[in-house]
Amino acid sequence: MQILRGMTWDHPRGLDSVLLSNSILQSELNLTVDWRARSLLDFGDQPVLEFFNDVDLMVIDHPHVPDAVHSNTVLPFENFLTPPELELLSRTSVGQSHNSYTYQGKQWALAIDTAAQVSAFRADLTDCAPVFWSDVIEVAKKGTLLWSHKPVDIFSTFATLMAQKGSPLCGDGQFINESVALEVLEFMLELSTLVPDFCASSNPIDVAEILATSDDYHVGVCMYGYSNYARVGFRERVLLYDDLPSFDGRASGSQLGGAGIAISAASVNPELAARVAMFLSMPLIQSTTYVQAGGQPGNVCAWKSESANSLTHNFFRNTLRTLERAWVRPRLFGWPDVQYESSQIIHQGITTRKITTVTVKSLSEVYERLIRE
Repeated sequence: MQILRGMTWDHPRGLDSVLLSNSILQSELNLTVDWRARSLLDFGDQPVLEFFNDVDLMVIDHPHVPDAVHSNTVLPFENFLTPPELELLSRTSVGQSHNSYTYQGKQWALAIDTAAQVSAFRADLTDCAPVFWSDVIEVAKKGTLLWSHKPVDIFSTFATLMAQKGSPLCGDGQFINESVALEVLEFMLELSTLVPDFCASSNPIDVAEILATSDDYHVGVCMYGYSNYARVGFRERVLLYDDLPSFDGRASGSQLGGAGIAISAASVNPELAARVAMFLSMPLIQSTTYVQAGGQPGNVCAWKSESANSLTHNFFRNTLRTLERAWVRPRLFGWPDVQYESSQIIHQGITTRKITTVTVKSLSEVYERLIRE
């Protein structure tokens, strides 16, 4: 039996899902993948260049694709899969998940996992998640709402709100519409004053943990969905997930997340790696072992599966609209650096309660320096 080497991220959604799926790979392809995992922080920040040499398959975040391509660390799937196979994966992925890994006309990863900013709530403590942002403010005033906004997550909320306001980042030939950005940041500042201070150093997993283990808070917003928390037995209490709040009630504009599986340029058997990647992206695995082990599939067949929704209190069905209407971050060489530096500026402005036109111009300057120059 052949063994490939893989790198994923250290969470049941990222690791257990592929480990359990090895059973199907063994029976169908007579191979297994020896998976290792890096932290969630490294998944978001670590360049692919730092770990591609030791693996055949890599689970990566789509904003890293351009940098990975320019550093010659990934291989395009067009070299190994047929156009009909790639078209099938595109047609059956959730929303723009498959297309988010397309760069310079080629496919550099397959959407094995998908997510977007959504809401979570405790059904035993409140009736539903807020639909409008005005509802969010009212719930926050009661002291029962959480909003994770450590730097990387505060940038995600900023990007989401900009898209919801009709001025997505890098739209209309500019990084930001500065007047809309100021309006969005002022709204975020207002929200930050209504949630506990620990939210400023929390990520969506931290908030989900608090919601699932304490009765002090009822709702979390702008949380990347983790279906694990919607499953009986994962934590003390079950969370229900629903669409992202919006200004118009349509739940559009949420920043698309998720993870794609890519072929390392250092793979000793890239043809086989490509075949395994496709197999892991298809319903046979995505709707069975992958989701059963805590995975959050990228294939829409799994999201519409009765068994997957039964397992997760309709996590997939209740958030699919948000995923299908999500906003995709631009695939630009250098984008991870823009995202990182912008997140620091926004976080500092929000936590020090100082949002001004200078804050907005600083964001524009980051983009000009890192992308245009």
